[in-house]
Amino acid sequence: MSGRVASQVLRRMAAVPGRGEALLATAVLLLTAALAFAPLVTLLVLLAAAGVWTLVRVPYAIPLALIVLMGNVKVNWYLGFFTLFPEYLVLMVACGLGFIVWLQRPAWPPERRLVILFMVWIATGLLSVPFALSASKVLARVVLMGVSLVTLVSVLATVNTRPRLLRAVAVWEVVATLYAGFGIVQMVGMVVGFDTTPHFLEGIANPDMYLGVGSPVRRRIGDVFRANSMFNDPNILGGFLAAAMVAMLALRMHHAATGRRGRAAAELAALGVMAVCLLLTQSRSGFLALLAGSAVVFAHRPAALRRPGLWWALAACVVAMFGAAMLVGVDPTLLPSRFAGIGDVTDTSNRQHLEVFLYGLQLVARFPLTGVGLGNFGLYYGAERDAWFTNMMSHSAPLSAFAESGLPGGIAFLLLWVHVLRRIGRKPAEGDPQANTLYVALLASVVALLVANLFYDYLLRTFVWVIVGVALSAARLAAPAREPRGAA
Repeated sequence: MSGRVASQVLRRMAAVPGRGEALLATAVLLLTAALAFAPLVTLLVLLAAAGVWTLVRVPYAIPLALIVLMGNVKVNWYLGFFTLFPEYLVLMVACGLGFIVWLQRPAWPPERRLVILFMVWIATGLLSVPFALSASKVLARVVLMGVSLVTLVSVLATVNTRPRLLRAVAVWEVVATLYAGFGIVQMVGMVVGFDTTPHFLEGIANPDMYLGVGSPVRRRIGDVFRANSMFNDPNILGGFLAAAMVAMLALRMHHAATGRRGRAAAELAALGVMAVCLLLTQSRSGFLALLAGSAVVFAHRPAALRRPGLWWALAACVVAMFGAAMLVGVDPTLLPSRFAGIGDVTDTSNRQHLEVFLYGLQLVARFPLTGVGLGNFGLYYGAERDAWFTNMMSHSAPLSAFAESGLPGGIAFLLLWVHVLRRIGRKPAEGDPQANTLYVALLASVVALLVANLFYDYLLRTFVWVIVGVALSAARLAAPAREPRGAA
């Protein structure tokens, strides 16, 4: 039955005297029963329905929803064979709307060359099946790659004007600050005795992803806890914060120079909150990402290094970081000591990182054409080196690409990211300070993510491709006249 016929039948039923009230009473009765017997599921269905209605009516809500949800891992619905995250519903709506638009006028999505490179990367991942110990892990990783592509195209298709771009960046600043604040609250909760764990998820969330307050880490100096906020790993939180901080640093400079002192002051306070949370992650890769992204910002804004205000603000952030660390019982010198001892192979963490890196190189030499299969690195490592670490990763995204999908997959991975950097690295025309600021901010953010993933591997996380999508949107909007033919 078509939608028009169904609507006509409903109108006729409602036209019968008393029939409309009966339908309404029946709907209320069913809803009340559903809330009584399955309140959580009913509320989730109602929220999903309201969300779908909003996204269909206002498509620009799609990238804003992805930005709000990009730091979430813990809120999910575990179905046994599949874990459903809130952003998946947003992406399904985006796919539906995109298909409708395509039917009206078939055309390639934005950034055609990038989409082709992405599809080649996915294809090389499928070629890694022959030597995979688990083909299901390969398919699961391929699905994540597809989700990343849909996320990227969804952002590109909807962030298509300067006001939308500026609004998306502003929402990102707020959301990143809130995630950082929650990470700090987690650590404070352990000290003062209140629980920030989302216990309402215990019955529906994936048990592998449901974590409590902080992430316990065994070190030679004792047990410490590291902030993870809504992520399931403090190192991923560290990379997320580094990307947000370097973008906010560039934006704050612009707002301070253009007289928007209230916005600049708010961004300075947010930088302090994120700096404290970054210290509480104790993430070396996160701090390296922060340094790399900051280097990009100051390479484009060298005059800022001569301003005393910058150094006073930096000193205030350092004081806040060390003060917060002492208040929650974390050794504020732990991170510097970790960097100082990075060459100490007697350290458990350093030795394991080195062993895993060398083992990854061996896998590349043994399986140069197909790799060991996407997501299968840990299975090989557990079978051949340490049975306790069947979920081990190479701790380097490029090495994972070469070890798990061979030379074809590794080369496809590199070509994809070289193209991304070339697109967002095009400096906009002079005379547009706002576009130039967005260019610096988002280029620094993507560089920070790539540096962090040299020492870890989370390039298939939603937030990475949301940020890349926003950066590419900024590049497209800043220089539409120079848009390459293949990118239209």
